[in-house]
Amino acid sequence: MADAIMTQTDQDAALMVAFQNGDSTAFDQLLDKYHRPIVNFIYRIVNNSGEAEELAQEVFLRVFRARQGYEPKARFAAWIYRIATNVSLKEAGRKRRMRFWNHNHGSEGAPGLDLQEVIPDPGPDAERRMISGELGRVIRRAIQGLPRNERVALVLRRYEELSYREIADIMECTEAAVKTYIHRGKLHVREGILPYLEKGRV
Repeated sequence: MADAIMTQTDQDAALMVAFQNGDSTAFDQLLDKYHRPIVNFIYRIVNNSGEAEELAQEVFLRVFRARQGYEPKARFAAWIYRIATNVSLKEAGRKRRMRFWNHNHGSEGAPGLDLQEVIPDPGPDAERRMISGELGRVIRRAIQGLPRNERVALVLRRYEELSYREIADIMECTEAAVKTYIHRGKLHVREGILPYLEKGRV
C-alpha cells in the first residue's frame, strides 16, 4: 500500500518502477533529469570535475543494476542521493589514504601537496554559475575541509534541498543529528571565510 502511494506522489519513483517493469525509456528520463545534479553533488564532495563525472556514471550503473530489487519506500531523490553519497565518500576516503601514503613514502612532488589547492578545478558549469571568483574558491575549500558528516549534511541540505528526514535516512542517523551537523558545518564555513573577508581579499 505504501509503495503504491509513493509511486502516485513521486513521479521519479513511478519512472523507476516502470523501468523495473521493462520500460527502458523511463531510465533515460531519470538519467536526463538527475545526471547533472548528481555530478554537481559529487563534485562538492570530491572537488574534481573529472572524477565527479566518472563517479556519477558509477551511481547510475548501480541504479541500473538495482532495478529488480528497488522498492519505492522513500522519494527516489533520497534513494539516488544515498547511492551518490556512498560512492563519493568511498572515493574521498581513497584519496585521503593515497595522500597519506604519498606523504609517508616519498612520492614524486611535494609531500602532501594537493594540486586542487594550487590549480582550482573549474568544476561543472552549474557550479561556476552559482559561485565564482576567489570567494567561491574559499567557500569550496571551507566545505572540503569540513568533517565528513558536516560536509555531507550541509551539501544535501543547502544545495540539493533535501528534507532533514531524507538526509537522516541517507546518513543513517537522527534528524536531530542532521541539524547539529548542518549547524556546525555552517559555523565552520563562516570561520573559514572570515579571515578573507576581514582582509578585504574578496
